[in-house]
Amino acid sequence: MDRLPIPPTRSNYLRITTTLERARQGCEMLERKRQILTLELMGRVEAARQAQRAVREALAGAYEALEEAASGSSAECLVRASAGIPEGQSIQVRSRSIMGAQVPQVDFERAEQRVPFGFASGAAGADEVLRQFRAALEPIARLAEVENAVLRLAREVRHTQRRANALEQTLIPNHEDTLKFIAESMEEREREDLVVMKKVKTMRLAARRAPHGPPGSEGRDG
Repeated sequence: MDRLPIPPTRSNYLRITTTLERARQGCEMLERKRQILTLELMGRVEAARQAQRAVREALAGAYEALEEAASGSSAECLVRASAGIPEGQSIQVRSRSIMGAQVPQVDFERAEQRVPFGFASGAAGADEVLRQFRAALEPIARLAEVENAVLRLAREVRHTQRRANALEQTLIPNHEDTLKFIAESMEEREREDLVVMKKVKTMRLAARRAPHGPPGSEGRDG
């Protein structure tokens, strides 16, 4: 693993130690975030399956009613009847944050409006078709909500995992190798300084023990 290209000084050692500790804490936080998001995602996946099943059942009933109505009336009569249906449904989309992921919330309000189809219209069973398709709107809105949430949560899980991998596989090892290099360099300098200090001490002791003049100089002075 590549270390950081910085001088092996004590100040850099302290700085890298602080950065490494923060990176490890960040890695732990990202792992907890990933776990929470994964649990949320699994719950939404199951909710999406249930919503898909509800939509299939609702649409199956609606299309069955439509086929029955079409068999008893002409297609032209059904088209004329559908053209007069007022739009009264209301959909509002909000969002809330789950560990940084913006998850949508769909509020669907279905207006209970009864559109009478008289016998004169010739659209037998059109009211049942209307009722069945209106009943399918709420499951469809719910499906849109949970499927969108699944996509956003899955994207956030991948993003969180990439960030955790970058810390765990690159930044943290690089800083650990850098700390090891700095520590070894400082120890080597300390050993060299100790050797130099011992040599200096030895030289000073030798200088103190050495005589101040050549041998026999004291006797000549008499």
